[in-house]
Amino acid sequence: MNRTSLRRIYASTTVLVLLGLLLTQPALAHVDVQPRLVELGKVTDLRIELPQLRAGAPPERLEVEGEGVTVLESKLDEVVGAETRWSVRLRVSPDVRPGEQLLVLRGLFADGESVEVDGTIVVVPAAAEEEAAGSFPWLGVTIGVTIALALGVSALLLARRRSGW
Repeated sequence: MNRTSLRRIYASTTVLVLLGLLLTQPALAHVDVQPRLVELGKVTDLRIELPQLRAGAPPERLEVEGEGVTVLESKLDEVVGAETRWSVRLRVSPDVRPGEQLLVLRGLFADGESVEVDGTIVVVPAAAEEEAAGSFPWLGVTIGVTIALALGVSALLLARRRSGW
């Protein structure tokens, strides 16, 4: 019976995995968009955190683009280390289909250069709170109950007078 040693295979696999780990670049930062849920047709304030997009000073402006997205305001809140935090007020058109929506975030620098990164939001239909509140006739029910109670109390008082109590 001829048995081959697995030591060579284990050693070469270990070396290849270590080499692969050393040659890959780690993800040093990420794009963070909060809140991720945006209602159709409603104005939403987003907080966007961007990593350092390039060496040097942070971007001066942030442009946001997406299908059916109208940006109302975009301003730099703070610079923390190499990251920048932005406040963006936007509205998603009611014509857009609900679901995950790609946003293109473009950092504009003082020298005219720009760097683009992608972010995502999840577009949801507008809440039906107003429709639900208007669908049940609360005012009519309240008036009807008040009239019914008044008639019941009147009938009770009239019955007591007739009986001599």
